[in-house]
Amino acid sequence: MHLIRAIAICLLVTPAVAQEAREERPPHAVSDGGSVSLTFENDIFGGTDENYTNGIRLTFVTARNELPWIGRFARRNLNWLTDATDWYGTFALGQNIYTPVEITFRPPDADDRPYAGFSYVSVGISADRGDRLDTWALDLGVVGELAQADDIQRVVHDIGNFDDPRGWDFQLKNEPGVRLLYERKYRFGYKADLPLDLEFDVLPSYSFALGNVDTSLSSGLTFRVGDQLRDNYGPPRIRPALASPGFFDPIDGLGWYVYAGLDGRIVGRNIFLEGNSFRDSASVEPYRFVADLQAGFALQWGDVELAYTHVFRSPEFVGQEGFAQFGSLTLSHKF
Repeated sequence: MHLIRAIAICLLVTPAVAQEAREERPPHAVSDGGSVSLTFENDIFGGTDENYTNGIRLTFVTARNELPWIGRFARRNLNWLTDATDWYGTFALGQNIYTPVEITFRPPDADDRPYAGFSYVSVGISADRGDRLDTWALDLGVVGELAQADDIQRVVHDIGNFDDPRGWDFQLKNEPGVRLLYERKYRFGYKADLPLDLEFDVLPSYSFALGNVDTSLSSGLTFRVGDQLRDNYGPPRIRPALASPGFFDPIDGLGWYVYAGLDGRIVGRNIFLEGNSFRDSASVEPYRFVADLQAGFALQWGDVELAYTHVFRSPEFVGQEGFAQFGSLTLSHKF
């Protein structure tokens, strides 16, 4: 109950924080080169092998206003949503893998979450106003055997001498996966009297997803302390986490920050729990509210950034015991 109240407070304070963000607008982030990021998420960082067990995503972000058609399309179709002048294109390839707790059972436990994989491509547009970032993205992919999640996990488990996952023959059936995403993230900071001339900022955000893979509404709040905060909105993550496209500015020497956050999702549809949309498949009863507690750090040296986030996720379905844990590691390069 305390966790639900905390999420409710996040949902209520976002409009007020947004107003303060406009009043204390930081200098505009300048990002004249593109960037590429590789994000790896795995529950091995939490000492488990279950639920959301692996995610990988390769993301390319264009240079600011590099592709003229992005700006033309955005000004023609999206200016009613934002008054930003800096636009970025995002392109990504990714895969998510989900398994039950006991991967050695064949058939798997009918009361545990199904085996499922999702492989996808993503295209998007991000608009940076300096104190606010708007992101639109479209994920297109496939759920089921065609996602090749079973082959990937078996190879990794063979290499690492882990238990053989024996239930992939019972995974969700093949189905096209579509997800339309929108996220708005605000940023405001304080010139606080902190040691070492450190900076402090707060990033409230909200997003929605619509599709057969994921339909949800999210809101969250992130706090950061460090230096070089004004050139980015935090490290990229894999959906359904509240994420950033991952652009940042090169610096001289070493930069760093630490962060902690809380976000919650109201879930309308989660194919990885509720099963296939039009065919019979394994399924469990989902909880309609899911919360993430997260903390991490980012280190930047010149044009390279390394970020790690540790996540505690509340139970996603009836019968799940306790919070799930996983880590998210991202390596980004600016060019």
